[in-house]
Amino acid sequence: MELGSITLTKEQVLRKCIAILGIRGSGKSNTAKVMSQELMREGIPLVIVDPDGEYRDLNAVTFDKFNVDPEELVNLLMIGKSLILDVNEWNEEVFKFLTEFFNYLWEVSKVYRRDMFILLEEAHEFIPQGERSPLSDVLVRIALRGRKRGLGMILVSQRSAKVNKDVLTQSEIYFLHKVVHPVDMKVYKEILPLKTKDFDKEVKSMSTGEAIFYKDGEFTKVWIRKFDEITLPSNPGNGQGEGVEI
Repeated sequence: MELGSITLTKEQVLRKCIAILGIRGSGKSNTAKVMSQELMREGIPLVIVDPDGEYRDLNAVTFDKFNVDPEELVNLLMIGKSLILDVNEWNEEVFKFLTEFFNYLWEVSKVYRRDMFILLEEAHEFIPQGERSPLSDVLVRIALRGRKRGLGMILVSQRSAKVNKDVLTQSEIYFLHKVVHPVDMKVYKEILPLKTKDFDKEVKSMSTGEAIFYKDGEFTKVWIRKFDEITLPSNPGNGQGEGVEI
């Protein structure tokens, strides 16, 4: 999985919780798309919860209407298709659907244990620090206990201090892009073992696409390539759907 200046094997990331953090314009969503693209190339399906339509150029089946049986969507994941849940209209119907979908996925994964990832864009909206809901409860459960069932999670957020701390601090891989606010800088310092006086300056000066990569107690500065729309992987089965209703 070639991400830019860093290459990972799928074995290094499968069943792990990955946090991709940074301010708007830092390149965090591009990093998430590149990671998604590489996972799909490796045959690992994803379900992407996308509030802003940023992932529609991935080769995945897109749903923006939620009068769908969650079982049908989970069946698509089980045969290797990646899904995008376009939730730009956040309302009670969407909230209820996501809760039912992830609860069903959790139960099914106990039996099938198929490797896959859940990607939460704007993760602080779904697993906020200090707040609980039926949706956040099941997502936190997946993040903390999903490994044994084949489930990994990718958290993407521009407001790291607003993400559930139990999940964020238990993440195993971090891509830490530029932040400037002291609250977010504090989160980075809690994650990293680095405590140099120049840390704030180094983080604030990172260019778009640069990040601190942290895994297994070691960190290094990396750059992430731009998402490549030309060499998209082929999603198993039919091509991309939009506004699909089953």
